[in-house]
Amino acid sequence: MYKKLNNKRIAQVVGLTLSTALFAPLAQAEFSGEISITNDYRFRGVSQTAGDFALQGSLDYSLENGLFFGAWASNVDKDSYDADVEIDVYAGYWGAFGADEEWEYDVTLTYYTYPGQDESTRYLEANVGLYYAGFHLAQWYTNDYSNADVSLNYTELNYSYEISENWSIDAHVGYSYGDGADYDWGEDYVDYSIGVSTEIGGVGLSLAWLDTNLSDDNIIGSSDPWRNDGTVLATASYAF
Repeated sequence: MYKKLNNKRIAQVVGLTLSTALFAPLAQAEFSGEISITNDYRFRGVSQTAGDFALQGSLDYSLENGLFFGAWASNVDKDSYDADVEIDVYAGYWGAFGADEEWEYDVTLTYYTYPGQDESTRYLEANVGLYYAGFHLAQWYTNDYSNADVSLNYTELNYSYEISENWSIDAHVGYSYGDGADYDWGEDYVDYSIGVSTEIGGVGLSLAWLDTNLSDDNIIGSSDPWRNDGTVLATASYAF
């Protein structure tokens, strides 16, 4: 579910208003879910589908005491992976505080898996998120990124501003740093996006520009599965 705020990872998904609306069911004990399609599955600025379309889905169960559990899945296309699917499972706790409980937070553990691939690609990541008045600040950390015994930090800030009923402008900036960033890209880097989102007939729609500040030596074009060049992301989703 938070992947839709990451981005998944925002997934990276950029419609924070729509994603935050999906977060609301955590206040009640119930099942919820979402299915979506996007023209490129980007995780922290890097394509996981070689720049092609991705079909994604999630299923969540939340309890009245704030505990929640869920799973998220997407097709993937990586030249170094035998897996065609990514399935992530997660569990966490959600809460609110303040005079009117206007502040919200969540603490989550996520386990990334790629069925069909050996266990060397699986790893666990922790996340702490804070929400207030359209802002979402989150810190992610793993001490075993890609099961390579290297640590990776990811700090992100998202903001959504409602410009009219059911329409919002959404902005995202994230920073990948630590040995894991050096392991993958040889440097720490920033990914960012700006876009708009809306909901029409129960279907959430978002359109955004996403890019990174990776140095010229580390920018990959459209011919590589790991492409990280700037791109337009279009996503349609349906929550249930």
